[in-house]
Amino acid sequence: MSTPPSALLLCERLDIAGGVERFACELANHLAGQGWAVALGSLDTPREAVRYPLDPGVRVLCGPPERAAAAASSRLGRLWTMARHQLRLGRVLAAQIRGSQADVVLLNGLTTAASVLPRLRRDEAARVVCCDHNHFFARSRFWQWLRTRQYPRVAALVSLTQADAPRFARLHPVTRVIANASALQVAQVGAVEAPVVLAVGRHVAQKGFDRLLQAWARVRPGRPAAELRLIGDGPLLAAHQALAQQLGVADSVRFLPPTPAMAQAYRDSAVFVLPSRYEGMPLVLLEAQAMGLPAVAFDCPTGPADVIAPETGVLVPDGDIDGLARALGELLDDPARRQRLGAAAIERSQRLFSPQRHTQAWTTLLQAVARRTPVPEVLA
Repeated sequence: MSTPPSALLLCERLDIAGGVERFACELANHLAGQGWAVALGSLDTPREAVRYPLDPGVRVLCGPPERAAAAASSRLGRLWTMARHQLRLGRVLAAQIRGSQADVVLLNGLTTAASVLPRLRRDEAARVVCCDHNHFFARSRFWQWLRTRQYPRVAALVSLTQADAPRFARLHPVTRVIANASALQVAQVGAVEAPVVLAVGRHVAQKGFDRLLQAWARVRPGRPAAELRLIGDGPLLAAHQALAQQLGVADSVRFLPPTPAMAQAYRDSAVFVLPSRYEGMPLVLLEAQAMGLPAVAFDCPTGPADVIAPETGVLVPDGDIDGLARALGELLDDPARRQRLGAAAIERSQRLFSPQRHTQAWTTLLQAVARRTPVPEVLA
């Protein structure tokens, strides 16, 4: 029997509660469980600061701590600070690649990949797989230009959605679609009577919580028991708390920190909402549907349209605040419809977004690159 390969999975950071970080930790755990020699690397997250649980067999790599610098006040100063950060990111992660001698390397995120790849020799780039974990046009033209220059050098690309696959395929012929999947599963819909709407994500502009709060201000009148729960942290948390006060809905909105007990958070909710401006393939939406929650989401690029079907939730035209409020209100007022949508969501999740199929696809792809064999057209 051949020796299992070695893999190095790289992210910019691992200390935040984000979908990319959770994906990397879960994939590392799966590969370690299959006997692979696995390392998980980031710029400066030591093992004790990694946000998600890790198998003891997964090695954690990080760069040396950086000396704290004064915050830049000018636009030029901020640009220089960002440039220095990306240069350091590329330097540290490229050194991890060379030091690990892993058979296959997974670069997670466009800015991470585009910072690292220019530092790699041709033979080093030839064992790299890249996954942006976002829709194709999410980053600026500068990053898109770097992607055009660097992605043809790697072994393979992964698109999370069918919509983006042709765009990535124009950069590299070995492009495969691997949809995200939920590790959380239930067999049947729970009986939730409380009119609780749940949203999960970091408090950053991408996640659109400002749009959700505006919609909530339209939902709450006439529904005194309705409650909105926002689970997450991030730089805009205080701004969103202030907005809830300004809109007069602070008494019905609970801002909660990230929690490892997400399964219970889903079970305690009646409806899930995703107000994002853009996504890749949102894990929290997949989890909510797998847990039997009817979902309401803006039809942003990309992901919601891949996950939500008419029988499992409601897609609202992107940016339609009134439409989002109307969809949430109608579901809160109709428990029987919530039950029907939730049951259909469980069935669809088990059929299309199986965690077993997801991990098998990633394992097949990484193993082919590690063994220098052709990547199968069908991965799982």
